[in-house]
Amino acid sequence: MKPIFVTGMQRSGTTLLEKLLCNHPRISLLSQPFPLLFVAVKRRFLRLFGEAGIRYPLGDLFLEARYGEEDLRGFLKGLSLGAPDMRALFEEMAGFSGQYTRFAPELCAEVLEHLEPGDLASLLAQLYRSLAHNPGADWCGGKETLWEELLPFLLERGFSCLVILRDPRGVLASLNLGGGLAYGGGLKPTLFNVRNWRKSVAFAFHLESHPRFLSLRYEDLIARPRESLDRITGFLGLEPFTEELFAGGIRGQDGELWAGNSSHRAQSGIDPSSAGSHRELLPPGVGRYLEATCWPELRCLGYPAALEWAEVPEVIRAFADPYEVVRPELRGYAADPARAAEELRRCELLRGGGEGTQVRPFFLFEDVFSRLREGLPA
Repeated sequence: MKPIFVTGMQRSGTTLLEKLLCNHPRISLLSQPFPLLFVAVKRRFLRLFGEAGIRYPLGDLFLEARYGEEDLRGFLKGLSLGAPDMRALFEEMAGFSGQYTRFAPELCAEVLEHLEPGDLASLLAQLYRSLAHNPGADWCGGKETLWEELLPFLLERGFSCLVILRDPRGVLASLNLGGGLAYGGGLKPTLFNVRNWRKSVAFAFHLESHPRFLSLRYEDLIARPRESLDRITGFLGLEPFTEELFAGGIRGQDGELWAGNSSHRAQSGIDPSSAGSHRELLPPGVGRYLEATCWPELRCLGYPAALEWAEVPEVIRAFADPYEVVRPELRGYAADPARAAEELRRCELLRGGGEGTQVRPFFLFEDVFSRLREGLPA
């Protein structure tokens, strides 16, 4: 079996994509089977810099001064994990709501008995293979949200990787309203969500030429599912999905019909009406702020924006976040003059140009900065 990893921003359609793919007879894809493994690995890495007990160790990576991409990659290459680590994590995940795919204790015990120590990629490949819901699949893997930072390492270690992107206004409407709080883990500052969304886009742009990487838009998946799924099966070298496969609904890994996980309506299949629903759901000021802070990415991804580029700075300056910062560890994302100044500096760099150490803190990669600049109006 060849390993595959699917990720993206929360509420971007990662679960829909995973459920669709696991219906292919040659793909086994588990839904968030080991979320705390990734958290534990990143916390272990951050302890090298004197950081301990961080609630959100993933981070959005922007303005990150403690380490660079090569530091993390070197750590991951030298990391050794084995059965004792996974045994402790399976015990910890027993009461964790973020683990969607669970396994019988006797199955875990059997798998861990044969698990060979290795780095994160080796461990994941073994676990995905041993716990595959479809043992006859050619591809085995899992879906976890927000872990784009691991993609360069996993690609280097032979994984194929997919990222799904969604209009950030749709993401926020799904996170903050309706049933979204049950999936997203409670309200977070708008800028926290903005920067995590931009992280996802940055990695999608940076890796787009890699032969084992593919990104797609949620809106394309729900509007033209056949075309999107054909792209994926072609990417994986598999036969297309059969025409009638989803006629009776989408089935989960257990073979039962999947009820969907929409924040706003009951659904059991692919529902194209969710695209654009943010217009009726988001407060206007929040929608304008998302357009302002994500304006270059929206343009490059083909999403519409009512704002003109010249209006962006004033919208950023005037924004007051209606979502209260209830988590002390996220107070650094409050909509205050310091955060506004960071966002305005990002706009200045896009207007005036920059290179190297100037742009990486704000754009993660120089090629992403160049890509976004090219999308600005002349």
